[in-house]
Amino acid sequence: MLKTGYDWCLDANIRVLDLKEFEEDWYYSKRVDKNFFIEWLKTKEVKSNSTPRKTDKHLEYRMYGLVPYNISSIQSGIQYGHAVVEYGQNVRGAGKSEELYNKWATKDKTFIILNGGTTNEDESSKWYGTLQQHRDKLRENKILFSEFIEPDLNNTLTSVVFLVDERVFDKELYPDYVNIPYPWKDKGRGYKVKDSEKDKWSEENKKNYQQWVVKIGGEKNAFLRDFLKVFRLAN
Repeated sequence: MLKTGYDWCLDANIRVLDLKEFEEDWYYSKRVDKNFFIEWLKTKEVKSNSTPRKTDKHLEYRMYGLVPYNISSIQSGIQYGHAVVEYGQNVRGAGKSEELYNKWATKDKTFIILNGGTTNEDESSKWYGTLQQHRDKLRENKILFSEFIEPDLNNTLTSVVFLVDERVFDKELYPDYVNIPYPWKDKGRGYKVKDSEKDKWSEENKKNYQQWVVKIGGEKNAFLRDFLKVFRLAN
Protein backbone atom coordinates (compact mmCIF):
# COMPACT_ATOMS: atom_id res chain seq x y z
CA MET A 1 0.00 0.00 0.00
CA LEU A 2 1.26 3.45 -0.94
CA LYS A 3 0.47 6.64 0.96
CA THR A 4 1.97 10.07 1.40
CA GLY A 5 4.19 10.62 4.43
CA TYR A 6 1.50 12.93 5.81
CA ASP A 7 -1.15 10.21 5.49
CA TRP A 8 1.10 7.65 7.20
CA CYS A 9 1.55 10.12 10.07
CA LEU A 10 -2.19 10.77 10.15
CA ASP A 11 -2.88 7.04 10.49
CA ALA A 12 -0.37 6.76 13.33
CA ASN A 13 -1.44 10.05 14.96
CA ILE A 14 2.12 11.36 15.12
CA ARG A 15 3.54 14.76 14.20
CA VAL A 16 6.99 15.33 12.68
CA LEU A 17 8.60 18.24 14.50
CA ASP A 18 11.64 18.82 12.29
CA LEU A 19 10.28 18.56 8.75
CA LYS A 20 12.64 20.40 6.40
CA GLU A 21 11.28 22.74 3.74
CA PHE A 22 12.90 20.74 0.93
CA GLU A 23 11.09 17.60 2.19
CA GLU A 24 7.61 19.11 2.10
CA ASP A 25 6.62 18.34 -1.50
CA TRP A 26 7.31 14.62 -1.25
CA TYR A 27 5.97 14.38 2.32
CA TYR A 28 2.61 15.85 1.36
CA SER A 29 2.37 14.68 -2.26
CA LYS A 30 4.47 11.60 -3.08
CA ARG A 31 3.04 8.18 -2.23
CA VAL A 32 5.55 5.79 -0.65
CA ASP A 33 5.35 2.35 0.96
CA LYS A 34 5.37 1.81 4.70
CA ASN A 35 8.96 0.52 4.87
CA PHE A 36 10.30 3.60 3.10
CA PHE A 37 8.28 5.83 5.42
CA ILE A 38 9.51 4.05 8.58
CA GLU A 39 13.16 4.34 7.52
CA TRP A 40 12.70 8.05 6.84
CA LEU A 41 10.87 8.51 10.14
CA LYS A 42 13.83 7.09 12.08
CA THR A 43 15.78 10.25 11.20
CA LYS A 44 13.09 12.62 12.49
CA GLU A 45 11.95 13.98 15.83
CA VAL A 46 8.27 13.16 16.34
CA LYS A 47 5.49 13.78 18.84
CA SER A 48 3.11 10.89 19.47
CA ASN A 49 -0.65 11.26 20.00
CA SER A 50 -0.61 14.48 18.01
CA THR A 51 -2.38 15.27 14.74
CA PRO A 52 0.17 16.01 11.99
CA ARG A 53 -0.02 19.55 10.67
CA LYS A 54 0.18 20.91 7.17
CA THR A 55 2.04 23.97 5.99
CA ASP A 56 -0.07 26.71 4.38
CA LYS A 57 1.01 25.61 0.92
CA HIS A 58 -0.50 22.14 1.35
CA LEU A 59 -3.72 22.94 3.20
CA GLU A 60 -7.01 22.59 1.33
CA TYR A 61 -8.72 25.95 0.74
CA ARG A 62 -12.27 26.95 -0.09
CA MET A 63 -13.50 30.33 -1.26
CA TYR A 64 -16.47 31.32 0.87
CA GLY A 65 -18.88 34.00 -0.31
CA LEU A 66 -21.80 35.87 1.22
CA VAL A 67 -24.61 37.12 -1.02
CA PRO A 68 -28.02 38.78 -0.38
CA TYR A 69 -30.95 36.53 0.49
CA ASN A 70 -33.30 37.98 -2.14
CA ILE A 71 -31.50 37.33 -5.42
CA SER A 72 -31.89 34.28 -7.66
CA SER A 73 -29.55 31.29 -7.65
CA ILE A 74 -28.10 32.41 -10.97
CA GLN A 75 -27.51 35.93 -9.66
CA SER A 76 -25.94 34.53 -6.48
CA GLY A 77 -23.36 32.72 -8.62
CA ILE A 78 -22.78 35.78 -10.80
CA GLN A 79 -22.32 38.17 -7.88
CA TYR A 80 -20.06 35.68 -6.11
CA GLY A 81 -18.02 35.36 -9.31
CA HIS A 82 -17.62 39.13 -9.58
CA ALA A 83 -16.18 39.26 -6.06
CA VAL A 84 -13.81 36.36 -6.74
CA VAL A 85 -12.42 38.24 -9.75
CA GLU A 86 -11.93 41.26 -7.48
CA TYR A 87 -10.11 39.05 -4.97
CA GLY A 88 -7.76 37.74 -7.65
CA GLN A 89 -6.99 41.28 -8.79
CA ASN A 90 -6.52 42.59 -5.26
CA VAL A 91 -3.90 39.99 -4.26
CA ARG A 92 -1.72 40.49 -7.33
CA GLY A 93 1.84 41.07 -6.16
CA ALA A 94 0.80 40.44 -2.53
CA GLY A 95 3.24 37.58 -1.93
CA LYS A 96 1.78 34.83 0.25
CA SER A 97 -1.82 35.98 -0.29
CA GLU A 98 -1.38 35.68 -4.05
CA GLU A 99 0.25 32.25 -3.69
CA LEU A 100 -2.66 30.93 -1.62
CA TYR A 101 -5.22 32.35 -4.03
CA ASN A 102 -3.41 30.77 -7.00
CA LYS A 103 -3.22 27.47 -5.12
CA TRP A 104 -6.98 27.56 -4.56
CA ALA A 105 -7.72 28.69 -8.13
CA THR A 106 -5.57 26.01 -9.77
CA LYS A 107 -6.06 23.04 -7.43
CA ASP A 108 -8.85 23.27 -4.83
CA LYS A 109 -11.43 25.37 -6.71
CA THR A 110 -14.29 24.78 -4.26
CA PHE A 111 -17.02 27.45 -4.02
CA ILE A 112 -19.15 27.89 -0.89
CA ILE A 113 -21.92 30.48 -1.41
CA LEU A 114 -23.80 31.48 1.73
CA ASN A 115 -26.92 33.49 2.49
CA GLY A 116 -25.64 36.81 3.86
CA GLY A 117 -29.07 38.31 4.52
CA THR A 118 -30.03 41.88 3.65
CA THR A 119 -27.99 44.55 1.91
CA ASN A 120 -28.29 48.28 2.68
CA GLU A 121 -25.43 50.76 2.50
CA ASP A 122 -26.89 53.30 4.96
CA GLU A 123 -24.84 52.69 8.10
CA SER A 124 -26.89 55.21 10.08
CA SER A 125 -30.15 53.37 9.36
CA LYS A 126 -31.64 50.67 11.57
CA TRP A 127 -31.94 48.75 8.29
CA TYR A 128 -28.16 48.72 7.75
CA GLY A 129 -27.60 45.50 5.84
CA THR A 130 -26.59 42.28 7.57
CA LEU A 131 -24.32 41.64 4.58
CA GLN A 132 -22.52 44.89 5.37
CA GLN A 133 -22.40 43.97 9.06
CA HIS A 134 -20.82 40.60 8.26
CA ARG A 135 -18.26 42.35 6.05
CA ASP A 136 -17.47 44.78 8.87
CA LYS A 137 -16.84 41.86 11.26
CA LEU A 138 -14.40 40.34 8.78
CA ARG A 139 -12.57 43.66 8.56
CA GLU A 140 -12.50 44.08 12.35
CA ASN A 141 -10.92 40.65 12.71
CA LYS A 142 -8.39 41.32 9.94
CA ILE A 143 -9.69 38.67 7.56
CA LEU A 144 -8.59 39.29 3.99
CA PHE A 145 -11.70 39.67 1.81
CA SER A 146 -12.94 41.27 -1.38
CA GLU A 147 -16.36 42.69 -2.13
CA PHE A 148 -18.42 43.55 -5.17
CA ILE A 149 -20.85 46.46 -5.47
CA GLU A 150 -23.35 45.99 -8.29
CA PRO A 151 -24.06 49.15 -10.35
CA ASP A 152 -27.29 47.62 -11.69
CA LEU A 153 -28.64 47.17 -8.14
CA ASN A 154 -28.36 50.77 -6.95
CA ASN A 155 -24.66 50.40 -6.24
CA THR A 156 -25.23 48.13 -3.28
CA LEU A 157 -23.00 45.41 -1.86
CA THR A 158 -23.88 42.06 -3.42
CA SER A 159 -21.01 39.76 -2.47
CA VAL A 160 -18.15 39.37 -0.01
CA VAL A 161 -15.62 36.57 -0.51
CA PHE A 162 -12.73 35.23 1.57
CA LEU A 163 -10.45 32.19 1.56
CA VAL A 164 -10.83 29.61 4.33
CA ASP A 165 -8.48 26.71 5.01
CA GLU A 166 -9.38 23.19 6.11
CA ARG A 167 -8.61 23.87 9.78
CA VAL A 168 -11.82 25.92 9.83
CA PHE A 169 -14.23 23.59 8.00
CA ASP A 170 -12.84 20.08 8.63
CA LYS A 171 -14.37 19.41 12.04
CA GLU A 172 -13.42 15.72 11.94
CA LEU A 173 -9.69 16.32 11.64
CA TYR A 174 -9.81 19.55 13.65
CA PRO A 175 -12.63 19.10 16.23
CA ASP A 176 -14.16 22.01 18.13
CA TYR A 177 -12.60 22.85 21.47
CA VAL A 178 -14.29 21.28 24.50
CA ASN A 179 -13.49 22.20 28.10
CA ILE A 180 -12.11 19.44 30.31
CA PRO A 181 -14.81 18.04 32.64
CA TYR A 182 -15.16 19.32 36.17
CA PRO A 183 -12.53 17.37 38.15
CA TRP A 184 -14.77 17.40 41.21
CA LYS A 185 -17.83 15.87 39.56
CA ASP A 186 -17.29 12.43 41.16
CA LYS A 187 -16.74 13.67 44.71
CA GLY A 188 -20.38 13.42 45.72
CA ARG A 189 -23.38 15.71 45.59
CA GLY A 190 -22.60 17.38 48.88
CA TYR A 191 -19.01 18.21 48.01
CA LYS A 192 -18.21 21.91 48.26
CA VAL A 193 -15.84 22.99 45.52
CA LYS A 194 -12.85 25.02 46.66
CA ASP A 195 -11.94 28.25 44.90
CA SER A 196 -8.45 26.86 44.32
CA GLU A 197 -9.97 23.90 42.44
CA LYS A 198 -12.06 26.21 40.27
CA ASP A 199 -9.04 28.40 39.53
CA LYS A 200 -6.90 25.40 38.58
CA TRP A 201 -9.63 24.04 36.31
CA SER A 202 -10.05 27.45 34.66
CA GLU A 203 -6.31 27.90 34.08
CA GLU A 204 -5.97 24.43 32.57
CA ASN A 205 -8.81 25.17 30.16
CA LYS A 206 -7.26 28.50 29.15
CA LYS A 207 -3.98 26.73 28.44
CA ASN A 208 -5.68 23.94 26.48
CA TYR A 209 -7.73 26.46 24.49
CA GLN A 210 -4.63 28.39 23.46
CA GLN A 211 -2.98 25.15 22.33
CA TRP A 212 -6.11 24.36 20.31
CA VAL A 213 -6.01 27.82 18.71
CA VAL A 214 -2.42 27.19 17.60
CA LYS A 215 -3.42 23.80 16.19
CA ILE A 216 -6.20 25.27 14.04
CA GLY A 217 -4.04 28.05 12.64
CA GLY A 218 -4.41 30.96 15.05
CA GLU A 219 -6.93 33.54 16.23
CA LYS A 220 -8.24 34.34 12.74
CA ASN A 221 -9.26 30.73 12.17
CA ALA A 222 -10.79 30.55 15.64
CA PHE A 223 -12.88 33.61 14.70
CA LEU A 224 -13.89 32.12 11.34
CA ARG A 225 -15.03 28.84 12.91
CA ASP A 226 -17.38 30.79 15.15
CA PHE A 227 -18.35 33.33 12.46
CA LEU A 228 -19.42 30.70 9.92
CA LYS A 229 -21.69 28.77 12.31
CA VAL A 230 -24.66 31.09 11.70
CA PHE A 231 -24.82 30.81 7.90
CA ARG A 232 -26.76 28.59 5.56
CA LEU A 233 -26.12 27.91 1.90
CA ALA A 234 -27.61 30.45 -0.49
CA ASN A 235 -30.59 29.35 -2.59
